[in-house]
Amino acid sequence: MTKAQPLFSRIAIVGGGPAGLAAAKALAMEPVEFAAIDVFERRDHIGGLWYHNGNKSLIHPHVPSTDPLAGEIADKNATTSDLYFSAIYKFMETNISHSLMSYRDDPFPKGTFTFPERSKVWKYIEDYAATIPHEMVNISKNSNVTRVEKVNKVWEVDVEIDDKSSSCLEYDAVIIANGHFNTPFIPNVEGLSEWNENIPHSILHSKYFESPNTYRGKTVLVIGNAASGVDISTQLSTVAQQVYVSVRDLDNIGFQNDLIQYIDLIERYDWKQKSVVTKSGDTHDNIDVVIFCTGYLYSMPFLQSDVIKEGTQVYDLYKQIFNIYDPSLTFVALLKNIIPMPLSESQSALIARYYSGRYELPSVDERQKSYEKDLAEKGSGSKFHLYGYPLDVEYYRHLQELIDKQGLRTPGLVAPIWDKELTYERSVSGELKGKRLQQLVDHVKKLRSEGKDFELPQ
Repeated sequence: MTKAQPLFSRIAIVGGGPAGLAAAKALAMEPVEFAAIDVFERRDHIGGLWYHNGNKSLIHPHVPSTDPLAGEIADKNATTSDLYFSAIYKFMETNISHSLMSYRDDPFPKGTFTFPERSKVWKYIEDYAATIPHEMVNISKNSNVTRVEKVNKVWEVDVEIDDKSSSCLEYDAVIIANGHFNTPFIPNVEGLSEWNENIPHSILHSKYFESPNTYRGKTVLVIGNAASGVDISTQLSTVAQQVYVSVRDLDNIGFQNDLIQYIDLIERYDWKQKSVVTKSGDTHDNIDVVIFCTGYLYSMPFLQSDVIKEGTQVYDLYKQIFNIYDPSLTFVALLKNIIPMPLSESQSALIARYYSGRYELPSVDERQKSYEKDLAEKGSGSKFHLYGYPLDVEYYRHLQELIDKQGLRTPGLVAPIWDKELTYERSVSGELKGKRLQQLVDHVKKLRSEGKDFELPQ
């Protein structure tokens, strides 16, 4: 039996991490014959964020870092692996249980710790990649996409291979799955750039953090107390002389570690005194290192489009996925405070059904109205992509409803179905992680009392 012809025959996927792999699998499982499903990964291995490789110490941020196109500053001896290092760090474990993180038909191996460390997640992603029908998908590593542009109704994709050769390939549709943990956001605060100029490499971002044990005996200021801020400051409190954490609201700190002193927002940096002045007028001296845990900017320097502007959001999106005016351009996993693997499958399942010609999108006007409604409800800028429970579960369910309303649940990739059991697990995930963090704090106190370096508890 001959497969039907798809709406878009040649598909390029930018990024070989959890999102890009989910998109490739979803396309490969469609009951149509695509001419090409090509995944481009600029690093030497798949895995995206979870592939921990490269020497972070050779790459430095601009300070401040507020331009999504500014790039980074590399030392002369930095290799390609160093340039494209991952933002995860040595002692990183997940902040979501592995049962929630799983792709639908691919659970983590039995016996996996609730919050697996980074190497276990990377192995899991490798195993998932092995389930993709590879006779239908081409994954190119060491392939850096430098330009994506629509020219005469065809998407031109420029690809550099191993920094040696370059080619221009043509596609009918493009899926952007390059992640949003590449370009660090470091705000412009009085005195910060002068500090960085006079005490080089003492201002960094969580992206460049590798191990707490290099900060033994130092006074470290961490900016931010969200997931990375909590984790990094907890690890640092094992060996640092003093850890300060700057938060927006001292009355609503969230998780706290009594080895840490919490202070309010920093309004001024003074490199001569190595001091900071907070919003309330307090001064804190003798600071050796400042680590910004302040998130990332959306950055797609290869994309010749105005959907990225200041870097706080991607514009003109229908359902956080489809470009309103040209749905042959789609995005996977732009959302924040979500569960990346299930999100990627939910979005990719819808994209694949549309690209194959099975799913029918509403008109441009309806897509525009939907986008404007989302903007009105969520707000523009950094708020637009911010979800979290229960909004994320509602979103996953909504995408599945869109598919089901057109009678398209099968055949094709089916994302996790958010029944009562899975939704309950999501609802208590924050509480469960809070208990794990308290275990880590108790572990840190023991290590500190014994003068030992930080390591994850066995």
